This record gives sequence, C-alpha cells and structure tokens, in this order.
Amino acid sequence: MKLPPLNALRVFLVAAEQLSFTRAGDTLHLTQGAVSRHIQSLEAHYGLQLFVRQARGLALTPEGMALLPAVRDAFHRIEAASDAINRRSRELRIKTSPSIAARWVLPKLAGFRARHPELIVSMISITGFDPNFKSREYDISFQASLTKEPGLVYHRLRPARFIPVAAPALLGSATPPAPEAFRDYPLLHPSHDDNFWHHWFTLAGVPVSGNLDAYTFDTLDLAITATLRGMGITLADESMIGEELANGSLIALSDIALQTEWAYYLIYPQELADLPSVIAFRDWALAEFAEASAGTG
Repeated sequence: MKLPPLNALRVFLVAAEQLSFTRAGDTLHLTQGAVSRHIQSLEAHYGLQLFVRQARGLALTPEGMALLPAVRDAFHRIEAASDAINRRSRELRIKTSPSIAARWVLPKLAGFRARHPELIVSMISITGFDPNFKSREYDISFQASLTKEPGLVYHRLRPARFIPVAAPALLGSATPPAPEAFRDYPLLHPSHDDNFWHHWFTLAGVPVSGNLDAYTFDTLDLAITATLRGMGITLADESMIGEELANGSLIALSDIALQTEWAYYLIYPQELADLPSVIAFRDWALAEFAEASAGTG
C-alpha cells in the first residue's frame, strides 16, 4: 500500500494530541484551513474518517485512535535518529596513548576547541600501538606505529628520538655524569621494553652486560614524571620534554639520541577522510605537531 504523505501525518499527530485544528495550526504555523486540508488528504488516503466533531470540540474515531500511537512512535524514532546523526556530525572521538595525551594533545587542545567550538570532543587514552578502528569507538588516533595497515590514512608527525635526562635535584652540584657513569644512578625504563637503555649504551659506545636494574614504567609520561621527582635518569622523547628542557626542570645529559624505527602518526580510516570533524582536527594537528606528513598507507 502506498504510504500517506509525511506532512499530513505530522499535522495529524499534532491535531490528534491537541484535539484542535486551531491549536495545531498555531503550533505548526499553519492556518486552520491548511490543517483541515492535510487531514482531509489523509482521510482520503485511507478512505476513513479520523476525526469527528463534538459539542466540546474534536474527538478521534476508532481508526484515528489506532493510527495515533503508530504515528507518534514513528516520529519519535525519526527525531531520535536525526538527533543522533546531527550529534555524530559534530562529534570527534580521539584515541591516544597516555603519554601523547598528557604531553602533546592536552596542552594544545584548548586551542582546537576555541577554533571549533561546535565540535564535541572526547578522548580515549589506551596503551598499545595497534590501530584498531573496527569497533568504531574512536575516529582518529595519535599513536606510535611501526607498520601501516591497509585502509588507514597515516600522517607522519615526528620520529621517536630518545635522549637521557635527569632532574637537577638528582645531580645536586655534581657535574652531569658521562655516559659511563650513568649506571651509578637509578635508570628509569620508559617502557617494559628494557632494551631501550641497552640500545642507547651501545650507540654511545658504552659496553654493558646483563640486566640493567631500574624502575620500569608502562608509559613514557610516568617515567618523565618520576625523573622530574629526582628518582633517576630516563630516556625521554625529545618532542615531549621541550618545556622541561627550556625551564631547566630537566637536563639533557647527552646529545646522543636513540632514534627508533617507530614514528608518531595521526591515523584515521580512509572512509572517514571526508568527515568534517576529522578534516578539522587533521588540519589543526598537522599544523601543530607535524615535522612531515605522509599519505595513505
């Protein structure tokens, strides 16, 4: 059966709820005559009367009473779906590691919100490097990556370069130690991969053997925080400690940098490349963070 006109159903809903063509017209900004014509077209469609006039005003016929809950439910569903779609077009869900969130994104995010106050921004902090957009819990990701997955767009932001740093409180008045003397201080591992220090010592030409006893942290941000408290020496990513190096709360102990095969990327699915919120964040992030950008992977 051919569906009735949507406009007529909307007029029917308002008129049925108010039991008045005049009040329905006021609500819909229509004349009483226009309301009547919509109802007449709907009754003609069904071949049945939907309203009857009584001494105290309008009343629904049994057929009108049967139609009302279905029409009301249908419009509520349409409105709910429209609200969800409108919200989704203004929503941006960002995934990032705790360290990138704390040291890159959060200090600058207010600038993005000031530029795009219409967007609803949420951030998910997750450890791990595997980009997985299948659950669609987020739209765009800041993360370190070694490989590129098909179907995703990768914009290279910066290489991962680690230098040894310490807080002045740890060193006191002593001259910053040479690499050979680093093991006289607690070594702070910035991840559960304790090969970071082995790799750095090898790069610096310092022979080491066995385990390097140290505090181990599961995020770089925690290792940097511990270092700021004078707990030891850590290998920190240069791009995440610029402020601390500038204000002297951390001291670079060597200009020898361990550059890993990892790099930091902005990543999102190819099918979201034209989403306005993703475009806005991508353009802002590349201007703020990128050393260089790459195309799709």
